[in-house]
Amino acid sequence: MKLHSLIVVPYYFFLALSLLPLLVLVCRLLRLKVSIGALVGVAIGMSVAAIAIPLIADWVDLARLSGRPMLLLGLLSFVLAALDAALARVLPLPLDTELSEL
Repeated sequence: MKLHSLIVVPYYFFLALSLLPLLVLVCRLLRLKVSIGALVGVAIGMSVAAIAIPLIADWVDLARLSGRPMLLLGLLSFVLAALDAALARVLPLPLDTELSEL
């Protein structure tokens, strides 16, 4: 394994951080009663699949995975979390009490 292939590790992290508030928003809008543990598992699984499948299928080259898309994923996670916080007052979920206990 080449050392430059370790660039995918932060991508897994930032993609999961972006997917989790997106999944919480979807659950909030659809009024789904899902635990935070299940959402975290789905977000991690989706992030692994979203990175691994294009790399294995050779749809994307490691050289294309730079810091700029990672920065956009980080900003997207903040925007989605802020949107979720704004909607939490209007559309409360049982998931909110579970999150407040963490």
